[in-house]
Amino acid sequence: MYLANADWFELPRQGPFRTFRMFYTTADGERVGAYIVLPQVANGQGILYLRGGTRSIGMVRPTRLLAFAQAGFFVMAPFYRGNLGGTGKEDFGHHDIEDACSAFDWLQQRVSHVHAFGFSRGGQMALLLAHHRPVARTVSWAGVTELTWTYEEQKTMQKMLRRYTGGTPDTVPDEYAVRSPLHVEPQGEVLLIHGAYDENVRLRHATAYAARYSEKTMLQTYAYAHQFPIHDKLRVTRNVLNWFETGIWNPDER
Repeated sequence: MYLANADWFELPRQGPFRTFRMFYTTADGERVGAYIVLPQVANGQGILYLRGGTRSIGMVRPTRLLAFAQAGFFVMAPFYRGNLGGTGKEDFGHHDIEDACSAFDWLQQRVSHVHAFGFSRGGQMALLLAHHRPVARTVSWAGVTELTWTYEEQKTMQKMLRRYTGGTPDTVPDEYAVRSPLHVEPQGEVLLIHGAYDENVRLRHATAYAARYSEKTMLQTYAYAHQFPIHDKLRVTRNVLNWFETGIWNPDER
């Protein structure tokens, strides 16, 4: 499984953790790259880390994945189609959701439970994945849930969103709806983490989703913006990893 070949090769170690760059083929035939980080002491569970941003902006860094491996998780982090040697083109949560679905299928064959962790645009992907696949537990951190709101809120993103969708929310409403997790119910448990002062992805994305799917969703808000201070980011991440493994949320754990 870990032999070097055209689709799978080992990178320099990240501390004590073996780290790989690999390619997998999606159900719709695209070749997508991903990082794999292996735990030293495995807990038998996996995390699918879904990055934010698009193209080179927000590209996943292997160092971000180390905390997950340190906690015993087998970690997989796709780059999304069309990036770093992959085929196809991103389209912000429509056809490229298959990148997450096929990664889930790959990871599910190797661990007992697969959890999803997404930030910002990755939170959108994680929540869409939670509808399409039986993700054990899903975390959407500052995640987009209604793309029409993103179009309204972020003037600098409007041109990009029109390119991905083919128009505006008024001219192609279905293209925005299909990319919006607010309209599709998750199969498993969901935890939403959001900054109360987030101007990139407004808090209403989280509150609306939590209200609609209240039986499966827990919302935790913090007095921060889109990015948390590093100490608190690490603390909340530890709480998330404990919730993934045990199903118990301890927000005051330090």
